[in-house]
Amino acid sequence: MDKKPYPFLPFEDSLVGEKILLVWQESHHSEKNLKDHLLKALDLHEDRLVFTPNAIKQKLMVSYPTEIRSYIEKAEPSNITNLLLQIAKGKSELYPEPALDITFELIEWILTGFDLDDVLVETLSALFGTTLTNDFVDQVRAEYIKEFRG
Repeated sequence: MDKKPYPFLPFEDSLVGEKILLVWQESHHSEKNLKDHLLKALDLHEDRLVFTPNAIKQKLMVSYPTEIRSYIEKAEPSNITNLLLQIAKGKSELYPEPALDITFELIEWILTGFDLDDVLVETLSALFGTTLTNDFVDQVRAEYIKEFRG
């Protein structure tokens, strides 16, 4: 008997997801609106948003940062966006299932550890099928940092 995968709620189960939603709502938009944008942009049904099994996640969270660092070293930032979208959509070579949880972890890692705001704007705009700005990313980062400062 196969275990049913545990649902991933992107705006509850991820700190960066919570902060994206908070900034989105400050612009007078709803959570439903943001989730609808996300599902449409990824061409996924809500039941495909599930947590990646732990053993697989541990392996991928070693491989993907290495790949992202190589794109940074080669000055190929658009490849980072493409990779993050492939992961979210389940079109990655390493894992052929949608893994929005991993995409959000990698976005959080980039948000806090690299100066790649243009990549984040491009990625978040594509993930949510709307045009976002550097100001949006700045606000998400500020909310994220505020969380840790109390």
